[in-house]
Amino acid sequence: MYPTNIFEIAGIWVALMLMFMIYSYPLWKENSAYRFAENTFVASSMAILLIVAVLNTYRIAIQPLMNGQYHYIIPILLGVAMYSLLIPKHRYLSRYPIAVLVGAAFGLGMRGVLIPNIINQVISTITPPDSGDMMAWINFTYIAFGTICSLMYFFLSYEHKGTLKYPTKIGRLIIMLGLGAYFGNTVLFRFAMLAGRAQYLLQVLGILPM
Repeated sequence: MYPTNIFEIAGIWVALMLMFMIYSYPLWKENSAYRFAENTFVASSMAILLIVAVLNTYRIAIQPLMNGQYHYIIPILLGVAMYSLLIPKHRYLSRYPIAVLVGAAFGLGMRGVLIPNIINQVISTITPPDSGDMMAWINFTYIAFGTICSLMYFFLSYEHKGTLKYPTKIGRLIIMLGLGAYFGNTVLFRFAMLAGRAQYLLQVLGILPM
């Protein structure tokens, strides 16, 4: 149903105008309308993120601290120490929260990347399929052969001649196919977003139902 409330109608038309302002950049060039829409997006996003961050801090840390869980004072103090960057005399205090943040992010990142992106991939590559399906064996052979050839392409310590000549060429071809497929998926995703905006335009004009 098309909205009947005056504020909802104004909201969808404002969103449509902002969308046209953003698309004026690739269709024409950078202009005042595009900069206005861009600044509006950045400002509103920062305002929303600030409110969400404050509410999350109160819910996760301050409220438990007020209920007797006094160990939450540690992350609160570390967060406050981060603002010492604004005070040149005491900005050394910001090193402690930054060190904790970088160390925790690095540890969690290594744990999250090592197992699914490396170990599981290696296990999946060297594990033959359980079923006797011909397509499953073709996929297994292609993935194993493509992985080996692609890795051989990055053997930069040896010149790609002799024994390494043809496997490295096949590996380069497989890498190019993979990058091409990735780029194609990106283009299709952009077109899907464009189709969604076109559908929104027709909905605002009342041609399609909301």
